[in-house]
Amino acid sequence: MHLDNMRDRVCSFSMTTALPFMDELRRLPADQLEETADFIHTLIEERRLRRASMIDATAGNLTGEEGESLETALAECSTVDENTW
Repeated sequence: MHLDNMRDRVCSFSMTTALPFMDELRRLPADQLEETADFIHTLIEERRLRRASMIDATAGNLTGEEGESLETALAECSTVDENTW
């Protein structure tokens, strides 16, 4: 699978998965919302550390255009566009 197609599928899946939870978050009391936010921040940090570890472990395995495509896809999936919500 070409990396651009992979990026589109991963980003699309992430948004589709996240949307049902948006209404649930809006209904949470403030204390639970803060607890949820802390949990999400922990997940994001753990994800960042896992991704950095995987990139370090595979560094040098992709060359040229493939490596650049992967780097671009990872950067785009790490950025949330508030206008797409």
